[in-house]
Amino acid sequence: MGATNIHYDYPVNQGKDGKDLTPREAFDILYEQAVYDYGHDPYSGTIATCELAGSIRKPKDDDDYFDLLDRIDKREVKYYRDEDNWVFIGWAAC
Repeated sequence: MGATNIHYDYPVNQGKDGKDLTPREAFDILYEQAVYDYGHDPYSGTIATCELAGSIRKPKDDDDYFDLLDRIDKREVKYYRDEDNWVFIGWAAC
């Protein structure tokens, strides 16, 4: 089976009562939406095939982004904050 790179953004300020979301809360929302949209297929190519594996630094440029992406294992998602969004990148099973 293969893998495809994924990139999701989710606004930090979408929590209840105006509170900021944690990366885990944002990941869980994206995960649940992917399951709703694509089901429980373990090879859907979405964030629903992945585990949240921690944070990484914000990339400096496109080359740095792809270098960071290459260091992430299959079925892992890492995150960083970019202005007002949590950004999740990784490799989903497909």
